[in-house]
Amino acid sequence: MLKKFEVENFKGFSKRLVFDLTARDYEFNQNLTENGIVKKAIIYGKNGVGKSTLGIALFDIISHLTDKERVSFLYLQNYICLENIMEPATFKYTFNIDNDLVEYEYKKWDPDNLVSEKLSVNDKTLIDYHYGNETSNNNFIDDSIKGSLNIKLVDNKLSVIKYIYRNTPTDNDSIITKLICFCENMLWYRRLSEGSSYAGFSNGNNSFFDFIYERGKTHELQEFLKRNSVDYQLEFEAVNGKRELIAYFNNGNTKTLFSTVASTGTMALAQYFAWETIAFDKISFLFIDEFDAFLHFESAKLIVEELNKRKGFQSIVTTHNTYLMQNKLTRPDCCYLMTQNKIASLFNSTDKEIREAHNLEKMYVNGAFIVEDC
Repeated sequence: MLKKFEVENFKGFSKRLVFDLTARDYEFNQNLTENGIVKKAIIYGKNGVGKSTLGIALFDIISHLTDKERVSFLYLQNYICLENIMEPATFKYTFNIDNDLVEYEYKKWDPDNLVSEKLSVNDKTLIDYHYGNETSNNNFIDDSIKGSLNIKLVDNKLSVIKYIYRNTPTDNDSIITKLICFCENMLWYRRLSEGSSYAGFSNGNNSFFDFIYERGKTHELQEFLKRNSVDYQLEFEAVNGKRELIAYFNNGNTKTLFSTVASTGTMALAQYFAWETIAFDKISFLFIDEFDAFLHFESAKLIVEELNKRKGFQSIVTTHNTYLMQNKLTRPDCCYLMTQNKIASLFNSTDKEIREAHNLEKMYVNGAFIVEDC
């Protein structure tokens, strides 16, 4: 699991932002944490503070360690913070992988050009590699990692960690294998009014309706929507030689394309259901940006409850919906407030002791939480 993430000089993050997922000692909702780490997090913040950018930064790692889908348009402009264009962006991940503390830090000029990489496990440095540096002969790679591999990289576009992974025998106990596997199974997605996008986990641009059809989940989608007060009879049919999802009305006497009658919120629910069907039994980490932007608060609550039940992966969602800020759904150490270049849990945003009976939303509205420098 991800224990801590730090990013600096990337897009709007001019200073180092520290996202600490250390859990606290609460007796309730213990399924939301694991091994002292927050497993189910909710991030709140006003428009423009960087919630979306945090997700993009977190998933930068897949661009050079994996061959999974990445949303290139998110990086087309202003990769380096405009306040300091002479310095590269820095990313640092602290993972707990099979009880090993794994720290991976790298620097980049853009998504494809690395400056350096450093990997350590339990405070022991295994890799300290610098690209295009006059002192590159002093690069260090522990023998336990590279074995007899003669490493010669011609440029800074290929990660030395990815190179080692590709060119050494598969070892499921290797920390590099474990790190790569975690990253390959990370998933980020969001739904906007003009469409959807995702990064990580998979490749390709198949419609999420295709996934539902291929897995025979049409009836389950219908029931899921019904639980969210959207009552359509659904079937797939061939329309002009193309498979389409059809919605029936008037006891089956009237039909039309689902996409022509579904609201933006209904499409967001269908997309969540599709990813749940496709990925939730495989992924390691999930980030849904503005997951409930088009949803009624009851549907948002239902999705949080569904995510909380999932044991196999760590999840983070961003929202503006303070209705979700309640101890029935979350905990003070799993709820995060974000301001410009700062993010902290509710637990770390007040000097007051927060108990299960406290109304977190009311405390927030009354100004009880202040995000200080982390």
